[in-house]
Amino acid sequence: MAGWVFQGNPKIFDMDDYLSRYTRLIYWRTNRYVDQIGLGDSVFIWRAGAQAGVVAVGRVTELPIAARSVAHREALGTDLWVKKAGNGDPDELKTGIELHDIRLSVDEGMVLRENVAADLVLATSMIIKVPNGTVFKLSSDECDALGDHWGAKSSGRLLDTLPEGKRVLHVHYSRERSGRLRQDKLASFREQHGALFCEICGFDDSDRHPEPFTGRAFEVHHRVPLSQLAGVVRTGLEDLAVLCANCHRAVHANLNVEANFAVMSALYPDKPRLA
Repeated sequence: MAGWVFQGNPKIFDMDDYLSRYTRLIYWRTNRYVDQIGLGDSVFIWRAGAQAGVVAVGRVTELPIAARSVAHREALGTDLWVKKAGNGDPDELKTGIELHDIRLSVDEGMVLRENVAADLVLATSMIIKVPNGTVFKLSSDECDALGDHWGAKSSGRLLDTLPEGKRVLHVHYSRERSGRLRQDKLASFREQHGALFCEICGFDDSDRHPEPFTGRAFEVHHRVPLSQLAGVVRTGLEDLAVLCANCHRAVHANLNVEANFAVMSALYPDKPRLA
């Protein structure tokens, strides 16, 4: 199987936020080698810029296809483009990548460009010689060497601490949501059922969460994610579901959101829920 480097530029696309948010499946712009990429191929995610190098590894799970047709559109991260160029183009080809490991900093074990450039096998690779582009093909020797660098950073030792708290300004587009809808949905649901409960697992607002915390124990979920809709839409209360925080987080795992809702609901067939 082949090996690939998929490069991103943080000045154009907030890839650190993307990799932090979508830790299992991502999609990457693929503008060349489209016919050569195969399922199961090794992938190294390369961050360009001041601290350049490999920040994640994985394998190809979806061959290059137009963004409009990918299996999990909610994982495209279209709101993370710092510059609008390329944002949301439904015809742009994307490759689906299942992530195995993510390391966004030196402390976490990323592989720095300087270490790659010092390697006798990798020093002549295209990501080092001509780093302009998004997709770079690796020879089998280059793929093995880059994998060795990543593995050498995996000593198995547990870190006692990791750095956090750095102030970073993120600028990107996001879908506007109505705060009024949440209030109205919870009020309507309580009036209809006499109490709040999770429509998946049945968790209810008993005295475990006295006021004023009761309302905060529940979240309102869009049955069809806004990211899958085109433009501005009008949302009614019937388009929303009341979920506990645990179920809401699980539903929005890096998979198909609508399918997750159905699968998780089926796990609790005897719990009170709306049809």
